[in-house]
This record gives sequence, C-alpha cells and structure tokens, in this order.
Amino acid sequence: MKVILTQTVPGVGEAGTIKEVADGYARNFLLPKGMATVATRGSVKQAEAQAELYARKASKAREIQNKAASAVQDKTVTIRARAGSENRLYGSVTAADVVEALQQQHGITLDRRKVEMDESIHRLGTYVATADFGNGVTAKFNVEVAPEVAGASGKAVRASGSTPAAEATSAPSGGEAASTDETTAETEVEANPS
Repeated sequence: MKVILTQTVPGVGEAGTIKEVADGYARNFLLPKGMATVATRGSVKQAEAQAELYARKASKAREIQNKAASAVQDKTVTIRARAGSENRLYGSVTAADVVEALQQQHGITLDRRKVEMDESIHRLGTYVATADFGNGVTAKFNVEVAPEVAGASGKAVRASGSTPAAEATSAPSGGEAASTDETTAETEVEANPS
C-alpha cells in the first residue's frame, strides 16, 4: 500500500515522503496512529508541493547559516582577564564570555550553547573556538586571552590623576615639604596595602 508519512517513522522514512509499505503495517499501525495517510492522486500532488516548499525553505535557511558562518570565520576575539603567576587566570573564560566579547567587538550575536571550545581556558594565550550554526555549518575563530590592564598607564592611579612616583619626584627638595609627601605616601600605602 502506498502511504504518505505525516511524521518521521524510524526505519521507514521522513515526514512528507511517499512510501510503499505492507498493507497490514499501514492498516494496523501507521494509519490508526496518525503516522501516515493513504496516498491518493490529490494527496500525492499535495505532498510533492509540500516537499518542494520544504526544500526551498531548507535551502534558504542553509544560505543564511553559511552567511553567518562566513562572518564569524577566522575572526579574533580578545578577552581581558585577571591573571596571576605563571599566566594562570583567576577563574576561567567560558563560552558565555566569548559570546559577549564577540558581540561587543564584532557585533555578531550567537547563543552560548552554540560555541564550543577546543580546550578549557585557564591561562593567557590564544585558543580556537568553533561556532555551530546547525545543519553541519560550523565556523572556527580565535580567542585571545590577554592580561587585564590596571589603569591607563598600567600603574596605580590616584584620584588626582597622577601616580605616587610622579608626585614624589616633583616634590621640592625642601626638607619639610618632602617629609609631608613621604608621610602622606606612607599612610596611603598602609591604608591600601594592594
């Protein structure tokens, strides 16, 4: 008996396909469960039109996925993170961090579950990540993890905008003025040991 599958049936076929199956299998299993309908001339034409429409939609979706993948392919995303000795990070860089950086730096929005890291990121360096767009369309891009920069000059910056070393060198060489600068600097160091 010729039937049109209304849903995917394992071992038989995909939804929308026309299949020749045993009469008993169709009458006793597929038709009562609503998994198939009897193939008549009208329903066959309708199924063929539906299959053509589905193929066009799938083609358009794949084209969009390829365009999105080419936008991500070979991009480099830089993430700044706090690092300790031996370039080890305090914590790790996750797929959510990578997706956020990709959005901020390149304006590309992805779901964090679609980004897969080749290895976990616990150190500074360059890593490779893969974005999965579905239907076998993937794109690889680079993730560069760099150390976080403290202030604009890389040194501790006071509220006045100058560094402690600059104030000490610019102080007059007079005895009392230099000693007040030194005591001020000492009290600031004691108050803020970092």
